[in-house]
Formats: sequence, C-alpha cells, structure tokens
Amino acid sequence: MAEEDLDLDTENAGKGKTNLLIIILIVVVLAVGGGVAAVFFMGGDDSKSDGETAKGDEEHAVPKHAPAIYSTLRPTFILNFEDTSKARYVQIDMEVMSRDQHSIDLVQEHSPVIRNNIIAILSSQTFDELNTRAGKEKLQASLLKSINETIDIEVKNIPVVKTDGEDVTAPKKDGGHAAAGQQYIEAVFFTSFVMQ
Repeated sequence: MAEEDLDLDTENAGKGKTNLLIIILIVVVLAVGGGVAAVFFMGGDDSKSDGETAKGDEEHAVPKHAPAIYSTLRPTFILNFEDTSKARYVQIDMEVMSRDQHSIDLVQEHSPVIRNNIIAILSSQTFDELNTRAGKEKLQASLLKSINETIDIEVKNIPVVKTDGEDVTAPKKDGGHAAAGQQYIEAVFFTSFVMQ
C-alpha cells in the first residue's frame, strides 16, 4: 500500500509541474500581448522621431480629429436696420468653434476688437439680404473670415511705445503659432437669429 501511495505522489508531482508550466506560459503570453497592445493603442507608431519634431509643433499641435471646442460670443448682438421705412432690427446669438483651446483663448482675449468688427459687418447688412438662407450663409462666411483675420492681426502685432511717446506697431513673436492666414476658428454658428 505504501508503494501505491508513493507511485500516486510521483504521478501527481509530474502533473503539478506540467500544470504549473502551462500557467506560467499563459501568463508570459498575456504579458507580452498586453505590452504589444499598450504600445499600439498609446501611439507607438509615430512617423517623426523625437529629434525631428519642431518645438512649435509640440506646443500647439492639434490632432486632426480633436473634439470641437465652442465659445459663445456674449452679449447678444442687437442692431437696427436703417434701410427700411419700418423700424426693424436683428438679434443674433452666435458661437465660434475651434479644435484648439489656444484659438478659443485668443477669441476671448481679443473679444472687444472681434465684437467691433462683427457689429460693423452686421450694420452693413440689409433686412432683405438676411431674410434668405443664402444671405445668412454669406454672413457666416464673412464673420468667420473677419474673426480669423482679426486674431491673425492681433497675434502678430503688438503696440510698442518709443521714447518720444509715438506708438509703433511691431511684430509679435508667438512661438511659431501664427502662420500667415492661419485659420484659428473653423466655424461660426448662429444659435439664435431673430429679425423683426
């Protein structure tokens, strides 16, 4: 009987070592697979090496499919139309969209100049023009162009005061972010558009 117990122990010992070896092999395969998956999902397939990436690109790189960021232009724009015999006005709420928080910050920073230019554009519109879909779309395109041009001008230039008190405009350094004709804002949306 003692011999039978001894034989059973050697058989169980051999099966235990085999099971342990299989478990270790499975753990190693899972660890390697997990490491490969982590590198793949974390973007290990960059086309540029670390030395090739420009400093300006690192600071202001916006992913192609970054989420949209919206900013409301407050307060509401309310203007009168002067080209009609009736008292007519337009009331517009609008938001701008970008995929870069820096651009949204620039809109907020230069809001007084941007609002001034928007009011000038809105003041030049007629009731009949804005009463059509094509007129509203043309206005959106005009506002988008104006906002981007305003930010571009404001980012690239700062007033410099000379010793004799004369103001002079000088180029502003923005870390390579301000490319000529850069589109800071992608779209202008009317969230409320009332005409009477």
